[in-house]
Amino acid sequence: MSILHNPYKGDYDHVPEVDKKGRFRDRFFYIGDIYVLPFDENEKKKTYLPCITYGVLMLAAVLVQGLVNQTSSRTLWIVLPYFIQFLPILFYLVGVVEYVTATPRMTKPQYDKGIGRMHFCGAAVMVIAAISALCEVVYLVIRRGQYDIKLEIIYFLLHIPVILVGIKFGRYYNKHFSQITVESGK
Repeated sequence: MSILHNPYKGDYDHVPEVDKKGRFRDRFFYIGDIYVLPFDENEKKKTYLPCITYGVLMLAAVLVQGLVNQTSSRTLWIVLPYFIQFLPILFYLVGVVEYVTATPRMTKPQYDKGIGRMHFCGAAVMVIAAISALCEVVYLVIRRGQYDIKLEIIYFLLHIPVILVGIKFGRYYNKHFSQITVESGK
């Protein structure tokens, strides 16, 4: 039993061939599923800007959230979820780059690294922002009266734009990418 899990193990095949110098080489080729976008290359180019915009808006919303200097920002279980929000946002932006470089007919690895990553990371940002907001509510209840209520409420309310941008991206994803068809290559 293998310890490593390779989700693309059966998606590639190879054929031995002889090169110009008489040596045997394996030529690998893709035989897995092909993900076909419901639009052509020109329509695909029109989706770049909205995808990038949603990523930048998520990043900006989290950065603005961090500009509030509330007393709970000195508590580890408040700061940690805040910082963890950056990871899916950065992976989302990497997914946008992968999506931009892919063609409308994508292999499973291209789909997973591009559109699949953007979809998963958009949902992850919303979940982590909700967890961060919940931690803030717990802080407000536990430390009753030991903080500046205005700054704490502002910090709490700044979770809403992060979640709203994630929801907007989810709607955009459903409108443009839910029609992707899968052609079986096997």
